[in-house]
Amino acid sequence: MKSRTLRRLRNTALSLLGCAAVVLAGQGAYMPVVSYADTQTDLAQQIADADAKIKDIEQQIASAGSSIEANEVQQDNYWNYLVATQAQIDLVNLDVAAKEQAILDKEAEIADVEQRIEDKELQISETERRIIDTEEQIARLDAENRENIRRFGQIIKAMYMTDSSNYLSVIAGAEDFYDIFVRSEILDNASKQNMKFMQKLLDDIHFQEDVKTELGNIKDQLEKDKDQLAKDKIALETERADLEDEKYALDEQVKYYNDLNAGYWSQYNTYSAKIQDLKDRQANLQYQKKITQADRDKAQAALEEEIRRAKERAKNNTVYDEGEWTWPLNPSFHLITTYFGYDSWRGGNHGGIDIGNSGIMGANVYASKGGEVLVAKTTYIPGYDYGMYIVIDHGNGYQTLYAHLSAIYVTVGQEVTKGECIGAVGSTGWSTGPHLHFEVRKDGSRIDPFSVVALPAV
Repeated sequence: MKSRTLRRLRNTALSLLGCAAVVLAGQGAYMPVVSYADTQTDLAQQIADADAKIKDIEQQIASAGSSIEANEVQQDNYWNYLVATQAQIDLVNLDVAAKEQAILDKEAEIADVEQRIEDKELQISETERRIIDTEEQIARLDAENRENIRRFGQIIKAMYMTDSSNYLSVIAGAEDFYDIFVRSEILDNASKQNMKFMQKLLDDIHFQEDVKTELGNIKDQLEKDKDQLAKDKIALETERADLEDEKYALDEQVKYYNDLNAGYWSQYNTYSAKIQDLKDRQANLQYQKKITQADRDKAQAALEEEIRRAKERAKNNTVYDEGEWTWPLNPSFHLITTYFGYDSWRGGNHGGIDIGNSGIMGANVYASKGGEVLVAKTTYIPGYDYGMYIVIDHGNGYQTLYAHLSAIYVTVGQEVTKGECIGAVGSTGWSTGPHLHFEVRKDGSRIDPFSVVALPAV
C-alpha cells in the first residue's frame, strides 16, 4: 500500500508529461451524446442525455423561429420605409424635371430677347447711319443753296445798280433774301430757271429735315425698345435664377431622400443577414437534432441488445477465464497520468485509468482477460467520445474497455484469450495525446481497475 502511494505521488508529479482524455463540454462544435458504451446504466444515461439535448435543441429552434419572425417584422417595416421614400423621390424627381424644363424655357426666352436686342442694336446702327447720311445730304443741299443765294445776291446787286428806287424799299423791309422772293415783284423779273432750282433745293432741304426728324424718332423708339428688352432680359434672368434655386432645393431633397433610402437599404440588408443567419442556425440545429435522435435511437437499440445479452449471459452464466488479470500493455508502459475516481482537473469522476508513457503511440494493447468482443468501434468523430475502442465481456458480470486506439485487430463476437493483442495505442476521440484509457466494469458499473489488475513492478 505504501509502495502504491509513493508511485501515485511520483506519477502525479509526472502527469504533465502524459496525455489524458479531457472533457471539453460546452466548447467548440457539437458534441454527440452517445458514447457507445455497452452497459445498461451508461446507455440509459445516454438516452436521457439525448432526450435532454433534443429538448434543448427544439427550444433553440423555437427561439430562432421567434427571432426570425421578429426580424422579418422589422425587415417589412424598413421595406415599407423604402417604398414610401422611393415614392417621395419619384415625386421630387418629377418636380426637378419640371423645373429643368422651366429653366430651359426661360433660357430660350432669354436667347430670344438677346436676339431681339441684337436686332434692335442693328436697327439703331442702321438708323444712325441713315441719320448721318441725311445730315450729310442736308449739309450738301444747304451748301448748294447758299451758293445759289450768293449768286442771287449778285443779281439783286446788279438790279439795284440799274434802278434802286423800287428795290431798296423791298429789300429794306425784307428779313432775308427768301422773304424778298415772296414780298417783291422782283421775283417776276428774276430768272425763272434759277427760282425753280432754288425752290427744289428748299424742298429737298425740308424733306431731308423731315427724314432726319423721323429717323431720330425711330432711333429714340429703338433705344426705348432696346432698354425695355434689356429690362425684360434682367427679369427673365432673375426668374431663371429663382428656378435654379428652386431646382437646387429639390436636388437637395432628392439627395436627402436618397441618403435616407440608403440607410433603409442598409437596415433592410442587416435584417436580411440576421434572418439568414437565424435560418442557417435553425438548419444546423435541425441537423444536430437529427444526429442526436439517431444517436438516441442507436443507444436505445444498444440498450435493448445489452438487456437481451445480459439476460442471455445470466441464463448461461458464461465465464470465459477463471485465471488472473494481466496488464493491458507491455510492462514498460506503466505511467499512470490519471487515476480512477474524482479528478479535480476535470472537475468530475474519471471512469478508468489513463496510461501514457513517452513512446507509447502505436504500442500493442492486450486483452486483460479472456472473453468475447462485444464492441469493436472503428469509426469516430475527431475530438469526441472514446474514439476507436474495444469492449470485451469476460463473463461473471465483468467487462473491460480499451479506448482512444489507433488500430483495432478484433471483431465483434470474436473470442480472445488473456494477453492476446487486440489493438494499438492511439489518440482518437476525446484525447490530448497518445495514451490508453482502460476501464473495468462489474455488473454494469465502473470499478477501479487496480481492484482486479496490478501495476507492473518497476
